[in-house]
Amino acid sequence: MSKFCPNCGHENKDVATFCGNCGSKLVSSNFNSNFRDTGSSTNGSTTTSTTTTTKTSSTSSSDDLGSVCCGVLIILFIIILIMSIG
Repeated sequence: MSKFCPNCGHENKDVATFCGNCGSKLVSSNFNSNFRDTGSSTNGSTTTSTTTTTKTSSTSSSDDLGSVCCGVLIILFIIILIMSIG
């Protein structure tokens, strides 16, 4: 059984912890959380079921905000360093 990345949908090995395509952390989940039954129809003795895959987007604005703050602090540190030398 393979793991699918919740961020990009890439198929990864079952033992993988991170996506080989985008690097996102792979979360172990059961079959029911990845698939949603959208309906079923019965035709005599034959039952047909339709299943769709739902992707979850893992965009976290807190990670983006932390990266921006870190970048601003580095730039300020460089400016202060240059001003103290000159």
